[in-house]
Amino acid sequence: MLFSGLSEMGDDPILLVSKMYKESTDPNKVDLGVGVYKDANGHTAILNSVKKAEQFLVSNQETKTYLSPAGNSEFNRLVQDMLIGADHPAVRDGRVSTFQTPGGTGGVRIGLEFVKQCNPNANIWISNPTWPNHTAITKSLDLTPKQYRYYDTKAGEFLYEQMFEDLSAANVGDVVILHGCCHNASGADLSNDQWDELAEFMLEKGLVPFVDFAYQGFAQGIDEDSYAARVMSTKLPEALIASSCSKNFAMYRDRAGAITLVSSNGDEHPKNASHMLGAVRANYSMPPDHGAAVVAHILGNEDLRAEWVSEVNEMRNRVKKMRTLFVSQMKEKAPNSGFDYIEDLNGMFSYLTLSKEQIQTLIKDHSIFFMANGRVNMAGLTEANMDYVTDAVASLFKS
Repeated sequence: MLFSGLSEMGDDPILLVSKMYKESTDPNKVDLGVGVYKDANGHTAILNSVKKAEQFLVSNQETKTYLSPAGNSEFNRLVQDMLIGADHPAVRDGRVSTFQTPGGTGGVRIGLEFVKQCNPNANIWISNPTWPNHTAITKSLDLTPKQYRYYDTKAGEFLYEQMFEDLSAANVGDVVILHGCCHNASGADLSNDQWDELAEFMLEKGLVPFVDFAYQGFAQGIDEDSYAARVMSTKLPEALIASSCSKNFAMYRDRAGAITLVSSNGDEHPKNASHMLGAVRANYSMPPDHGAAVVAHILGNEDLRAEWVSEVNEMRNRVKKMRTLFVSQMKEKAPNSGFDYIEDLNGMFSYLTLSKEQIQTLIKDHSIFFMANGRVNMAGLTEANMDYVTDAVASLFKS
């Protein structure tokens, strides 16, 4: 039989954490697993700006006919402006296009399919650690994944110099996947000066940046967080940028994302864009409408955009507040626990520098559910559960 040769894949590690949390009957259980933002009540709410945009669409949208493979053109324009700016040199030179995709994951997939069309022998350099789908998608396309050191999860240290050492082995034309901000899963970001240095290094090496930009607004601000995407697409002749509206618009299930293609010159750009759209057509024909239509309406409406920016600021500041509170309580309850580094990181994720045994103790004895490698979603912390969590973590350091 055709299907009988398949072996069991096993549960996805991230989804397994979610499953364990749902099955737990402990009234004190805490979910620090799946990467979604939660408010002070532990709820992933719909943003007010999104609700208003959806109400507008219900009243005014007149058709559900097909989009083109490129998706919603207004969404593409507005997202591109938010990523790299309307005055970007590549925009002026006619060598950049942005295409709507089903979420940021769709952007990564289409971007890597395009890379394979260009050079099936290109190595794809991926940070260690990273979002697991980077490697999974690369392997599914029969492209070769390579790792570069980025973060020491046991010491809580950013490995900036080691990153350059590993990328020194890359070949001309290799692709380097970079996290634009709020590195998933460490939360450790490059400074603007470091982004400049990395861009110069990649230019000298002939490498192609592929910026995965899933958390715009969650590090320093909407405009501030775009620095990596802007410098990589300005200093290097070719670039790819996958972006997501899942986190900053809290529209996780609506799958609104994009892939931005920057070519070396305007003459060859239409050819390049046609190949990327060919990959879209062969994969899912065209992206879904709703999420992108909501985003386009918000970004195109001055009042709604201002309200949305305020909501993003509120989400970012709450996560930062939880980082500060966690560190403060751990200093008080377990002065030698060594979690000071967490306060300086960005976005929703961090690693707890704990042993495997300590991690399992938190999961099994305290029903605090997170990744077995120590990755936690800081947005799952609230003022209501903070004492319980820090008491449990502090107990690991008492003799």
